Amino acid sequence: MNPDLRSFIDRVAKETPGDLLVVKDALDLRYEPTAYVDELAKRGRHPVFIFENLKEAKFSVVTNVLGSRKRYAFALGTTEDKIMTEWLSRSQRFIPPRIVKEAPIKDCVWKGAEVDLTSLPVLTHFRDDGGPYITSGIVVARDPDTGIRNASFHRCQVKNRDTLGISLHSRRHLWDYQRRAEAKGQNLEVAVIIGCHPLIHFGTGLWRGPIDVDEYDIAGSFLGEPLELISCETVDLHVPAQSEVIVEGEILAGVREDEGPFGEFTGYSSHNSTRHVLKVKAITHRRNAIFQDIVAGFSQEHNGMLAIPAEPRLMEVLAKVVPSVRDVSYPFSGTCRFHCYVSMKKVAEGQPKTAIFSAFAEDTSLKLVVVVDEDIDVHREEEVLWAVATRMQADRGVFVVPRCMGAMLDPSSDAGLTAKMGIDATLPLTGWKAKRCTVPEDARARVKDLIKY
Repeated sequence: MNPDLRSFIDRVAKETPGDLLVVKDALDLRYEPTAYVDELAKRGRHPVFIFENLKEAKFSVVTNVLGSRKRYAFALGTTEDKIMTEWLSRSQRFIPPRIVKEAPIKDCVWKGAEVDLTSLPVLTHFRDDGGPYITSGIVVARDPDTGIRNASFHRCQVKNRDTLGISLHSRRHLWDYQRRAEAKGQNLEVAVIIGCHPLIHFGTGLWRGPIDVDEYDIAGSFLGEPLELISCETVDLHVPAQSEVIVEGEILAGVREDEGPFGEFTGYSSHNSTRHVLKVKAITHRRNAIFQDIVAGFSQEHNGMLAIPAEPRLMEVLAKVVPSVRDVSYPFSGTCRFHCYVSMKKVAEGQPKTAIFSAFAEDTSLKLVVVVDEDIDVHREEEVLWAVATRMQADRGVFVVPRCMGAMLDPSSDAGLTAKMGIDATLPLTGWKAKRCTVPEDARARVKDLIKY
């Protein structure tokens, strides 16, 4: 049996109890859980939250499951400095899924007139949101031509008992599937997966690769065993057997309705939407289901899910172009999509600019790339900015490329067009005389052993 969301929460509670907070206070589904998470984040705390007493909710709600880099490492069974290596290792091999006949996700089945999205504890996160949003939904569909499965995160607004508004503004695989199905006059069958183990998130919604790869095979790679799947009730799709909630339906061809606004990762309320409509045909869920939410807006969880999986992807690309690249970081301050820091062992002048242009080509959302030397820890932003302050002169180290393709959700862009800025904050290969203040490594190692907190 594959690990599930419950087993992950239990493991957190047992092995890192300080990373789990069970909230028993009576809270409203509107705004208050978001405010609770945000208030603790301001105090430097990012635990998994379980809200057990939300008003009018039949299930408990868990959120912030991936609210820290530490929990990515925890899920992968490694340490924070090894996340990139482990991620790349697991994503290189494919393990096809296995079909099962019975699973807890079939404990409760609602079809037809029984379908009621409003009975799910879907949160309204921000004051300007268009309504309650399913934020953790991994939408799975089949390629209309090849049958290959794709699974990706998309925001889903609850409109009424059986209708979701969904935006495909990423313009990636699901958008392409729907476009081609619509051209044939066909609705696109989908299933929305809510609540599963982080490793399944890593291999489906957070993994990006070619359109001809079945992402359930990648989920198996992250799990280290075949992903167990079970048939849906009303659509020709399979879903993870250990999920908490499944919403089945179709994205309607030729139908568009207003959706949003929604509090996006930029920290701004976004009206951008493809305005697609998902008509729900069935809902299945586990008995005493745990409804998983992802904290929306400019949060550690929302931004981390964009940034942490992107780092190994970018590292893989940069290492092919500039083999001396050492590390990559998407900092939280850059909304984890617009800024990137790269460290390298420079062996030739011009290499930093090559890395910068390669990063811009790989990730069109990037607006700023800073390249530093290998002695700088790119995951410590103060070190990167120190390098900019002490190793860079703007007339030599900064360049700007105007009117490039950028992120549609960037509120400062011109309909998605943006300027790109590169900063070379590396030391010159000759002529540099200043020495960085350091202490001997044996002294540092001894002090680390002595410090117990």
